[in-house]
Amino acid sequence: MTDKMRVEDLRKYRWISDPRISPGGEEVAYVVSGVSDGDSGYESCIWIVPCGEGEPWQLTSGGADTMPRWSPDGRHLAFLSRREGDGNSLWIIPRDGGEARRVTPGVEGIRFLSWAPGGDRLAFTRFVGSAELDGVEEDPEGDDAVVIRTMSYKLNGRGFIHDEFSHVFVVDAAGGDAVRITDGHYDHVEPAWFPDGAHIACASARAEDRGYIDHADIFAFPADGSVPCGSSEPVCLTSSLGPASSPAVNSSGTHVVYVGHDNEYFGATLPGLWVASVADGAVDSILDGDLEVGCAIGGDNRYGNYPEAPTWTADDAEILFATSHRGRCNLAAVDPADGEIRYLTDEDWAVTAFSYSDATGRIAFVAEDPVRPGEIWLVQPGGSPKRLTHHNEHLDAYDLPSPREIVYPGSEGVMIQGWILDPPDGRGEGAPLVLQIHGGPHAAYGYAFNHEFHCLVADGFSVLYTNPHGSRGYGAEFNASTRHDWGGKDYADLMAGVDFALGEGGFDPDRLGVAGGSFGGFMANWIVGHDDRFAAAVTQRSSCNRFSMFGTGDLGYNHGQWEFPGYPWENPGEYLRLSPISYVDRVNTPMLIIHSENDLRCPVSQAEEWFTALKRLGKEAVFVRFPDENHELSRSGRPDRRLRRLELIVQWFEEKLGVHV
Repeated sequence: MTDKMRVEDLRKYRWISDPRISPGGEEVAYVVSGVSDGDSGYESCIWIVPCGEGEPWQLTSGGADTMPRWSPDGRHLAFLSRREGDGNSLWIIPRDGGEARRVTPGVEGIRFLSWAPGGDRLAFTRFVGSAELDGVEEDPEGDDAVVIRTMSYKLNGRGFIHDEFSHVFVVDAAGGDAVRITDGHYDHVEPAWFPDGAHIACASARAEDRGYIDHADIFAFPADGSVPCGSSEPVCLTSSLGPASSPAVNSSGTHVVYVGHDNEYFGATLPGLWVASVADGAVDSILDGDLEVGCAIGGDNRYGNYPEAPTWTADDAEILFATSHRGRCNLAAVDPADGEIRYLTDEDWAVTAFSYSDATGRIAFVAEDPVRPGEIWLVQPGGSPKRLTHHNEHLDAYDLPSPREIVYPGSEGVMIQGWILDPPDGRGEGAPLVLQIHGGPHAAYGYAFNHEFHCLVADGFSVLYTNPHGSRGYGAEFNASTRHDWGGKDYADLMAGVDFALGEGGFDPDRLGVAGGSFGGFMANWIVGHDDRFAAAVTQRSSCNRFSMFGTGDLGYNHGQWEFPGYPWENPGEYLRLSPISYVDRVNTPMLIIHSENDLRCPVSQAEEWFTALKRLGKEAVFVRFPDENHELSRSGRPDRRLRRLELIVQWFEEKLGVHV
């Protein structure tokens, strides 16, 4: 008899991330993470797997080792580790194993690293306080008053950011003092070396009004920290059209590709690929506006992947990238000259990270699907994907069902894609159904692994999940279609999905549940204020009052530029019309409210408002607060709290929908 998924199985997973293929293309270094003993944290180590024959083997055992990066000669790996201290420091270890050597004694908090082309230096980033930048000595006694002068002063997962900035440093691979090569009260991220090793490109928003616009640019700084070109300013390589990130320099140093967009739909614009000419500053978009870059497919079983930069092929003839479309994320290559696209994989899965070997043209990547968490795969020119690792073989003993794709007419007759995941034993007549709603709204569900969904179906529930208007993967206009309309077309699409599932037969219309987080939590709140069909609801990291969210969320103030009709003081009636709190008196559905106390994206005050209103009206509601967690509780929160959250959700639906197996 096969096993069924349970909440506690979260402890068994091994999360695979950050695949780095060696310069010669013969093996792949990557990170394996898992829950530590006692469920209080995570452990991460670096492994290596051959691209040909052979088994994976563990290179490091520090328990907190991440971000492996091969030296250009393939003989060493640099990596980040917290094995000595509370923050990441930079280490180097021989590829053949042995003792690791710390490169940056006394320096912690490193977040990104990159080898110089000659292998003699490394670039990294770390946060620097204003006092250090300004050469001012800090008072150890300290005034504990927090003085804030910028609008962008906090960020979910980091806390207050008004007084520290990410800067790029360069250090000799043999060790020594690191040299800061960037300046000013600005963040500088994702350093990428020019092939001559003389300059480093990085992304930064150096405009004084950066708190009010989302523009960023790619800049070039001298790698030795000297003033570039006789000027007091770095060389700006782009044109301030909108966001810019993840730069990669071609082999001749003449062009830089980066991820960005032109703000056509502001924050709802799909990220694309742009190429900047180093010589004349000309910037061109090389993708059709409906083809987006990156993995937009949500999953709750990942740990440790970083934003993936596009990659030039060895001859600069193509640029490699991941792209999301209709619930899938695959690898593709684009010719920067004519925009012609060539797909390198074409599977029902989600590619979450990749790297490329100039020597062989091989690409190592992490891919997951609805019944398998991420593993290392390899694809070589003209070949089919080959799986290299099997770190989650324990799942072979589980009866994990595959979702069934559905397509149904939604708002305005647009066909909406969704999926139904049924229990492994099938569902009988009168089965319960739980509607799950993704965040965003500009995100997507699809062919990815969701532990939460499998826990629900193992308990006898079917799970319906769809991509309504506003979801990514269906073109620019569809993604931007929720403008001024949260709770409009998206709500209609979700309800049409429930109607479609009920119309297929087998489900009990009196045993319906709804759950969602972030925007999905907003929508769960909205739904129960507009429809009584659900017997139970779970709202997580949600918002209920878009007026107060504008000034309290770390990104809420951006919504007045596009998502909502101007600023709250200009259109207070519209902000309240688009807020679930305005319809709280209509709620008759029992609600479980889950929120993290350190959530800065959707502050806990939103849950407090919602709970207080429900209880004052005599509605059935339970409020669960998690201390010391932020908006990412379900994906990277402390394991014991992630387990407790899942237990609460399953128990709530068992109690209200009358199911237990």
